[in-house]
Amino acid sequence: MFSKLVNFWVNKTVTETLLRSPKFHEFAAKTHHHVNTISKKTAPVINDGASRAAIFVKAFKETVVKESENLAKKK
Repeated sequence: MFSKLVNFWVNKTVTETLLRSPKFHEFAAKTHHHVNTISKKTAPVINDGASRAAIFVKAFKETVVKESENLAKKK
């Protein structure tokens, strides 16, 4: 119980200290900017990969169905 109380106060103190820090806000803003930039640059790549994966899954499914039908005909 005592450790939970100490943990709460330490977390509260650290959080309040960071909220008052201009350097922390600057760091958070720069990080946000970089993450947004990377997200915008990688979105087309991710979408292309998703469409390729969908094409592959469709082709794989069709192949499995055809092979299953061929095996059923051979029996």
